Amino acid sequence: MRALLAAGADVVRLNAAHGLADVHAQHATLARETAAALGRVVGVLVDLPGPKMRTGPVVDDEIRLETASRLTLTSASVIGDAHRVSTTVPELARWVGPGDDIYLADGAIVLHVERVVDADVVCEVVRGGVLRSRKGMHVPRAESHVESFTEADAAALRMAIAIKADFIGLSFVRRPEDIEGVRARLPKRRNRPQLVAKIETAVALDHLPAIVGVADAVMVARGDLGIQVPARRVPLIQKEIIRFCNLAGKPVITATQMLESMTRSPLPTRAEVNDVANAVLDGTDALMLSEETAVGEYPADTVRTMSEVAEAAEAWPRARTTPQGATAALDDDRVAWAVAHASVQAAEDLGVAAIVCPTQSGTTARRVAAFRPAVPIAGISAQPDVLGQLCLIWGVRPLTAPAVEGEDGLRHAVKSARDCGLAHKGDLIAIVSASPGKRAGATDTVRIVRA
Repeated sequence: MRALLAAGADVVRLNAAHGLADVHAQHATLARETAAALGRVVGVLVDLPGPKMRTGPVVDDEIRLETASRLTLTSASVIGDAHRVSTTVPELARWVGPGDDIYLADGAIVLHVERVVDADVVCEVVRGGVLRSRKGMHVPRAESHVESFTEADAAALRMAIAIKADFIGLSFVRRPEDIEGVRARLPKRRNRPQLVAKIETAVALDHLPAIVGVADAVMVARGDLGIQVPARRVPLIQKEIIRFCNLAGKPVITATQMLESMTRSPLPTRAEVNDVANAVLDGTDALMLSEETAVGEYPADTVRTMSEVAEAAEAWPRARTTPQGATAALDDDRVAWAVAHASVQAAEDLGVAAIVCPTQSGTTARRVAAFRPAVPIAGISAQPDVLGQLCLIWGVRPLTAPAVEGEDGLRHAVKSARDCGLAHKGDLIAIVSASPGKRAGATDTVRIVRA
């Protein structure tokens, strides 16, 4: 964990589809304590299992399925082998018939249904490969059969709230109502995690504007998406989702197979390096690793590689897509958005060293970051949950400072920027904040001061 954070990781993802609740709680504590020892803040994202169909456990946690062999998918509780594998979908035999295709492991393995025998589905392996335990399974046209929020999701959500997760990843989001239903289950006041809508279905693409409008952040989940739509469209859809989120001022994560070869190799392929760089050039706020760091042989090297590629891409001069006033997501507080925009313009005109955002909720720093300034942003708060949520935001460094207002608050903000090296004595700093007594998020002031 120390090596991962030192290499550049900002958020740790806990996949609730695997492992036990108490183990996830231990990992969250480990991540936060390790980050604190490094003088850092780390965000914790709990990914809900969702209704995602999966295969069951397999012998030695990994089997090879040979092309042209026969494989039976069963709802019975068995340890899978090359001939018979269990599935989490007890109704599979009713959902499929001869001639249907089933995709395993993000589409890497393709099965063709030959016949259905009671609760078993007998398939030919059309495209073989390595199948590990509890990998995703996709059945075309099965969306109408499943609920977006399950009992397993409810249990995982309770765990995430208990460990004060900063983010909740919502699987299988199809419509904005899927997000609002989960939000209604969150605590009413403090420790409200932000909801990340994973775009991984074709239906979600039809409702993208509404989903972006209600989600706190969005994830381009390219694995499942690449099964639901033709693979050739995924790069274009990625660009479309990122651009839409940039225009709406919402954080966006690009995920799945970004440096997959580094699961087993110490070096990435040239194509993977290009993939990571292009996601950054598209305007993504964050890049996510999964298998590479969960079970890979070179986790810290993979994070370091991704960080270095991202930094190189960020240095490339280009026009950035930034929020537009006509975008519905900006209408909640147009004054605050205008002040955030003005702070970025002033920072560029005056050559300030950093933009400092004392914030009660993190909203001020998020709005400033949406305009992609050329200087670093400091998000300053006394609230651990606010700091954790800022770890996802483009260009923001979360900093802890006392919760004071007025001139004392300004002095604390300047001191924090100097102490962490974002500014030096005599540098100009832009401070973006709300007037004393204002509600959280009501940004209305920009001040230019000397450090």
